[in-house]
Amino acid sequence: MLALVGLAYLHVSGFPSFLIRILEDQMVRTGLAVRFGEIRLDLFRGIVARETRLADARDPNHTLVQVDELVLVPNWHGLTRRERPLKALRITNATVAVPTPPDEKGASMFTARDAYATVLFREDGAVVVDRLSGLYCGIQLYVTGVLKPARTATPPAPGQSPFRFVTKVVRELNQVRVSAPPQLDLSFDIDLARPLEGTARVRLRGQGMELRGAKVDEARIVVTMKDGAVEFEQFDLALYRGTVRFRGKYDIARGAFDLEVTSSTDPTAFAAFAPPEISQTIARELQVHDNPRIQVRYVLSPETGPLPQLQGSVMAGAFTLRGVDFLRVDFEFANHGPDLAITNALIVMREGRLTGHGQFNIESTDFSYELESTLDPPKLLPLMSPAMKRIVEPSWFGTSPHVVAQITGDFVDPDAFGYDAVVQAGECSYRGVKLTRASATLKLRQSQLETRDLRLVRPEGEATGSITANFNENWVDFDIACTANPNEMAPILGPRAATMMRSYRFGTRTDGNAKGRVDFDTPADTAWTAHVTGEKFSYWKFTADRAEANLVFTNNTFRIEDFKADFYDGQLTGNAQFDLLGTNTTYRFNLAVQRSDVNKMLTDISGKANATGFLTGQMELTGAGDDAHNLVGSGSLVLADGVLWEAPIFGLLSQILGNTKATSAKADFKIRDYAWRSDNLTVEAGVFTAKAPGSVRFDGKLDFRVQAQFLRSIPGINILTKIIGVLLEYDVGGTIGDPAYRAANLPKEILPHSGRKREN
Repeated sequence: MLALVGLAYLHVSGFPSFLIRILEDQMVRTGLAVRFGEIRLDLFRGIVARETRLADARDPNHTLVQVDELVLVPNWHGLTRRERPLKALRITNATVAVPTPPDEKGASMFTARDAYATVLFREDGAVVVDRLSGLYCGIQLYVTGVLKPARTATPPAPGQSPFRFVTKVVRELNQVRVSAPPQLDLSFDIDLARPLEGTARVRLRGQGMELRGAKVDEARIVVTMKDGAVEFEQFDLALYRGTVRFRGKYDIARGAFDLEVTSSTDPTAFAAFAPPEISQTIARELQVHDNPRIQVRYVLSPETGPLPQLQGSVMAGAFTLRGVDFLRVDFEFANHGPDLAITNALIVMREGRLTGHGQFNIESTDFSYELESTLDPPKLLPLMSPAMKRIVEPSWFGTSPHVVAQITGDFVDPDAFGYDAVVQAGECSYRGVKLTRASATLKLRQSQLETRDLRLVRPEGEATGSITANFNENWVDFDIACTANPNEMAPILGPRAATMMRSYRFGTRTDGNAKGRVDFDTPADTAWTAHVTGEKFSYWKFTADRAEANLVFTNNTFRIEDFKADFYDGQLTGNAQFDLLGTNTTYRFNLAVQRSDVNKMLTDISGKANATGFLTGQMELTGAGDDAHNLVGSGSLVLADGVLWEAPIFGLLSQILGNTKATSAKADFKIRDYAWRSDNLTVEAGVFTAKAPGSVRFDGKLDFRVQAQFLRSIPGINILTKIIGVLLEYDVGGTIGDPAYRAANLPKEILPHSGRKREN
C-alpha cells in the first residue's frame, strides 16, 4: 500500500526538489551540468523530466542543449554507488534547442521540433546521440554522434570558441524557407576538452529552398570537420538557370584557407548576403541578362606567407550596369595582398570592344591599366568619374574611335586620374563642332590635358598642332595651324572663345596659325598671336575679298596689325585695336584705302548707292560697341573716275549739266554726332567745279549746300561765274533714298527743284 501511495504521489506531485538536486549533483560527476525544471513519474512512460538543460560542468551557465520533455532511464547501480545516475534519455515528440557559441553578433539557437532520439550515457562519461530526428526550419534532421564532456580543461574565453563559424551557419539556416522538406544528416564525435580534434560530417540534400530571397532549385552539400579543419567535399547549388559549386578547406587550427568557387548563375541573386548599402546598389544598378561564368580560388597557407592569394576568372554575358549595356565582359584576376592584377580583359558592346590589362591596389585605391578600345566613349558616361565626364561629355562619334591608352588614377582622388592615349576617329564632333576625321596624342595629368599631333579635319580645311587644357583653372594653351573656318572651329576651345570670334567672319578659304593662351576665368591673362590669310573676311559691314593680317590679343586688347586686303577692287591697309575690358567693346581703326569701288562699299554699308567712282584716302576712327552714335573720326578722301551726278547731293545738277561726268572729287572730313561731315567737299567736272559742304547722318538724312562754278580757273571770268554760282546754290535735304532739293537764293519757279520743300 505504501508503495502504491508513493508511486501515486510521484505521479501527481513529482519528485521532491531534494531528490532532483541529488540527481543533478550526481550528473556533474559525469562532466555534465544538468538542470531539471521538474521530474514526474509517468505510469505508462516512466520517469519524465520537463524543461531540462544540459551544460558543460566547467561552465554550467552556458547551456549546451535544452529539451522541453524527455524520459529518464536511471542507472540504479550507478545511483547506489553515487556514480553515473542515468543510463539514457529518451526524447519523444519534443523540442530540442542547442545554443551556439557567440560571434560578433551574439549567440544563435539551433532548435529542432518534433524530435525523437535516444541519448546514452557511457561509463567513460561520453554522451551518445542515437538516431536523433526532427524538423529544423522545415529541414528533416538525422543526427548521430558522440559528445565527450571536458572535466579538467579550461573552458574557452567568451568569443574565442573555435566553432564560432557554426553560429554564422545556424543564423543563416534560421532564415531558410522550404517548399518540400530537405534532409540533413549530421554525425559527430567531439571531445569538449579537445574540440579541435573532434570530427563531424554534415550532408544536406534538398529542393525548393529560399534564403534571403535567393531561391535554390536544388542543393547538395557535404561538409566534414576533422582535426580542426572544415572541408567542403561537396557544395553544389542549382539556381537561376545556373549552378554554384564550392570546394575547399578551412583549417581553423592553422588559420589556413584553400577555397574555390565556380558559378554559372545570376550573381545578383546573392546581393541580399552583402551589406544593405551594397545590396541596394547592386539591385538598383546591375541587371544580368546572360548568366556569367565565375571561378575564384582563395588560398592562405605557409607557402603564401601572411597574405592570402586570390585568383580567378570571369566570363560574363550580356548585362546592364548603370544603364550601360554590355554584350560580354571577360577578365582574369589575381592578387597577393593588396595588389590586384587584371589580365586578358575583354569588353564587348554594340559599338565596339576593349582589350587590356591592369592593376589595382586595394589599400591605396591606386590603379593603372593599358587598353585598346573601339568603344564609343559617350556611351560609358554613367560609369565615369566627374573629371573624365567633363572631358568626354561634349563629344559625339558617328563611328567609334580607336583608342590605345595607358591609364592611372586613384578611385578616391579624381585629380589623380591620368592617361596617355593615341586617338583616331572618323566622323565626330566636339562641343558642337562637326569633324570628318580627327586624331591626336593625349596626355592627362592633374586635370590638365595635353593634346599633341592634333589633326581635326572639316570639309573646308583642317586644324593641326597642339592644345593644352587645364580643367581646374579653366585655361587653354594652343599652337594651331588652321585652314578650316576659324568661326566654325572656335567652339572647340569653349563658349567664350566662340563668342570672341563671332564678331569676325571668315570665308570658306582661310589659312592661319595661332599660338597663345585663352583664360576663361581671368580674361586679362588671355594672350595669343595669330597670322591669318583668308578670303571674304568681314567685320561690321565691311568685306574684303582677300585679307591678310597679324592678330594679337593681350591685356583684354585685340589688335589687328599689318592688315592688307583686296578691298572693293582696291587695296586697304592699316591696323585696328579693340579694347574688350568691361561690357562694351571700344575700338580704333587707322586705315588707308587706294582706288576702292565706292558703289560697292556704300552698298554694303547702307544697302544701296547711287554713286560710282574709286576711292583713295585715309581715316582714323574710334567707337564703342555696335552703336554708330559713338563713332568719332577724321580723314581725307579723293574720288576719281566717277559719275557723281547720280549721288543725291549732286543729282539736281545733272538736270542742268546733262551727262557731263565728274572727273574727280576730294574732301577732308570728320565723323561725329552720328554723321559724316565735310566743309570742303569739291567735285571737278569738266569746266564746272561743284562745292558741297554739309553732312550725311548715318540714318541717311542729308544736309548740304551745293554750288556749281563755271570756268573757275580763268581769271576775270571766274569773278562773274562766282557770282552766278552763288545765285545757283542749292540746298539738299531729305534722305539718301529720297533726296529733296531746291534753289537757295532764287525763287523755285526759276530753277529746277524736287517739287517739295527741303527737309532737315
